[in-house]
Amino acid sequence: MKHEPFPAKKTFLTGAAILLPLALLLGPISAQTPPKKAGGPSNVQQELVRIETGFFEAWKSKDEAYFREHMPENGIFWGEDGTFSRDQQSQEQEASAKVCAVEGYGLSDFGALPLAAGAYLLTYNAEQYATCNGEKMPVHMNGSSIYIFKGGRWQAIYGRKFP
Repeated sequence: MKHEPFPAKKTFLTGAAILLPLALLLGPISAQTPPKKAGGPSNVQQELVRIETGFFEAWKSKDEAYFREHMPENGIFWGEDGTFSRDQQSQEQEASAKVCAVEGYGLSDFGALPLAAGAYLLTYNAEQYATCNGEKMPVHMNGSSIYIFKGGRWQAIYGRKFP
């Protein structure tokens, strides 16, 4: 069972059909609602963009701790070979840090869609300039992540990046 590194953005399955049911299913897990701030969803979007950008920066700087801090312990992630846990995802990050060199990245065209109380879908376009295992990664990607507000902070529970 071979998993490609996270930055390859191929380890995650697409599935718009699972996004909404997943968010609704996780509603009870994430019984918390983020604190209300002036400006509403745009502040949520800014926070999610900050966190998502942090994932790319952590990939570039090989900061494995960032991934662990922003993914819930009971999160389940989807890959080409099925589901895997946060610990398995962390192992993928460690492997990626050893075989990938990231020259840079750029994120744009963000959108945040509320799915349920304390759950948002973040979408964006990305450019990445990276080489993994001697192969250049696709430069252009579309990305989406589902975030839940849990433990007083936003955490990524699902991600899908594709060329």
